[in-house]
Amino acid sequence: MTTESAVLDLVQRWAAAERDGDVSAFDTLLTSNFLGIGPVGFVLDVEQWVQRHRDGLLNHEFEVLEPHLREVGDVVLVEAVQRQRTTARGREINESFRVGMVAVRAGDEWRLAKVQLSGPMIPAGTRPSFAR
Repeated sequence: MTTESAVLDLVQRWAAAERDGDVSAFDTLLTSNFLGIGPVGFVLDVEQWVQRHRDGLLNHEFEVLEPHLREVGDVVLVEAVQRQRTTARGREINESFRVGMVAVRAGDEWRLAKVQLSGPMIPAGTRPSFAR
C-alpha cells in the first residue's frame, strides 16, 4: 500500500468512527498525544476527543471530502472538507468545515496526531453570521 492510499484509508476510517460513534476505533486511529482543535478554537486531548461521543455527540452524517495530501518525511498533511449533520448538547450542527489533519507514521501504520477544524464554510463574499 502506498503512503497516499494508507493515509486516505486512515482518513476514511476516522470519518467512519466519527459517524458511527465508535470510540474503540480511536485506539488505532489516533496517537496517544493527539490534539483536536474545534471550529471555534477549543482544544481537546485524545481522551476529551473520545469523551464527546460518550457525552451524547451524535453524528447522523459525517464525511470527509476532497482530501489533498502533502507528504513531508514521515508526516502527511491532509487538507479536506468535513461535512456533517450532527447533534451536540441538544444543538443541531449541520455544516461543512475546512479540516486540516496531521498523519504520522507509527511503525507500519499511520495515525492521526492532529485534527483542526475551521469554519463553518460560507460562500465567497458572504458575511459570517458572527460578524458585526
